[in-house]
Amino acid sequence: MEQKIRTFAGHTKVYCAESIKIKLKKEIINLIENHGVTIFYNGGKGNFDRICAACVKELKNKYPFIKSYLILAYIPGKQNQFYDNFYKNFDGTFYPGIEKAPTKFAIIKRNEWMIDKSDFLIAYVEHDWGGAYRTFKYAKKQEHIKALNIFVNR
Repeated sequence: MEQKIRTFAGHTKVYCAESIKIKLKKEIINLIENHGVTIFYNGGKGNFDRICAACVKELKNKYPFIKSYLILAYIPGKQNQFYDNFYKNFDGTFYPGIEKAPTKFAIIKRNEWMIDKSDFLIAYVEHDWGGAYRTFKYAKKQEHIKALNIFVNR
């Protein structure tokens, strides 16, 4: 059976985090139970990514077969305590080999790589600019991926 992959993309700042977390968990459960998603990719850059990582880690208690991976835009350097603790939310890290991309485009290339490898995207996009919007727009142009924006107006 082919494994299904889900990617997250969202803004650094998240408003109404608790209501977003509730909706996010509901969508993740739906993907696991009804669409066979077992792998979750996360870029780990903003608050939305942190909420997603925590939700998937929490759901591993009920669905121990799911895997969560932090997809790196850069080869890691010296880590600090925050990142060491954040990495514990994942089953592993992966660097997709985008070293030819200029540093200022590494996150864009990493996000496109995640979309290209995924079957589903859950996004938190509240405005039409920035990296989350660009990633969501890129995903919407791809025929192989289903993209959902869970942003809720306040």
